[in-house]
Amino acid sequence: MSEPDKNQANGLYAFTIDRPIATTMVVLAVCVFGTLSYSRLRVDLMPEMNYPTLTVRTEYPGAAPEEVERELAKPIEDALRTVEDLSSISSVSRAGTCDVIMEFNWGAGMDFASQKVRERLDLITLPDEAGRPLLLRYDPTLDPIMRLGVYSSGEGEEDLEVLRRYAEDEVERAIEKLPGIAMVRVSGGEETLIRIELKQSLMAFYGLSSAQVIDRLRQENINLAGGQLDDGSLEYLVRTMSEFGTLDELRELIVARAGSTVVRLSDVADVRRDVADREVITRIGEAESVEIEIFKEADANIVEVAERVRNRVYGDPNEAKAKEEAGKGDARPRDKGKGGPPGKKRVPTLVETAPKGISIKLLTDRSVFIRAAIDEVVDTAFIGGVLAVIILFLFLRSFFSTTIIALSIPLSIVVTFGGLYLGDVSLNIMSLGGLALGIGMLVDNAVVVLESIHRCREEGDEVRAASLRGVREV
Repeated sequence: MSEPDKNQANGLYAFTIDRPIATTMVVLAVCVFGTLSYSRLRVDLMPEMNYPTLTVRTEYPGAAPEEVERELAKPIEDALRTVEDLSSISSVSRAGTCDVIMEFNWGAGMDFASQKVRERLDLITLPDEAGRPLLLRYDPTLDPIMRLGVYSSGEGEEDLEVLRRYAEDEVERAIEKLPGIAMVRVSGGEETLIRIELKQSLMAFYGLSSAQVIDRLRQENINLAGGQLDDGSLEYLVRTMSEFGTLDELRELIVARAGSTVVRLSDVADVRRDVADREVITRIGEAESVEIEIFKEADANIVEVAERVRNRVYGDPNEAKAKEEAGKGDARPRDKGKGGPPGKKRVPTLVETAPKGISIKLLTDRSVFIRAAIDEVVDTAFIGGVLAVIILFLFLRSFFSTTIIALSIPLSIVVTFGGLYLGDVSLNIMSLGGLALGIGMLVDNAVVVLESIHRCREEGDEVRAASLRGVREV
């Protein structure tokens, strides 16, 4: 260390010794900042990572897996095999779909790789029936954080239609309003649609084609913006609203005129309410159900988002416990729909407002595993710190020295939370594992510094001089 650096270090060490009140205030301020930062840190299982994986997905409707492999998979693989930093390439051919998975070396520039892949895809000649290749980036946050199941004790198609409508109109809308929710996807059940089946014999009799009927439906079923109308300081929005509201309105649609004869849609077609072809079937046990997948925003805390969803669906367990304890001490009736602080209206949960016979079940919750993994790391770090302090006391035989080291462990961890917050690092098993390892290094350094100061004291230095020289020599 050069002479100016030594003088600067000596000045810092001397300041911390000669100004104990100022040093204490600085330490307390940093600890307060670290504590506040801890409450705002995001919690996740793993740190954010740029996975070096790309997937090229191409649709080929009506093609068999063998045809998909021959016409899509092989040409795409051959064209992409020479992309820079490519580690491996594989493909999965299904009926009507081809997925080509590309894995790159860690550290490869994925933006540059994506650009190269797009350039190669533009040079490939695919069948006319095939769709445009889509380039997908793998991101673990795209997986749903929670999955709910809506099921009924009833049986039959009507029950599945009611379940689907309830899941879309009530559950999906309620959860989408929660902070941190990016998307809610509903699958399963039965979707309602209006089916129009044209009668070919009557169509030929009136000289109509299916294209004419489709054009009439498009012309009459519209809801478009018509601009705005200014009237002094007032502004009116104009819209063209002509959507079908009922089946009778649809049946009475005039599709053509043959002289004085008016041809309505009901004259040439059967119009009825029906269900769409089912592509996904979900079950809870033996009963069919509707599945609801919940996705969080990229920067949202997965544990907090999952807790908000559970509270909205099932209610806050802490609130229920407090209400139960309050009920034991106060037998007076309470207003229905209210709880918590007086005057604050309680929002009913989805389970409470669900129609009779419809239940909501939590199928999966990633936050449970994440919370358990993080708690295990925290417990391991705590146990390791306690054992380290006990062993130090057994070897040092000094309560004062052991107390100094024991206090340095939590203070250093709290200060680290401030650095994690400023660096936008989430609490995950990697960062907490680093903190656990840091506890061991901290104890080692503290022991070395204390031993150096103790040696200087034995050589005859005063307390202040021994502290300065002991720290400087380390």
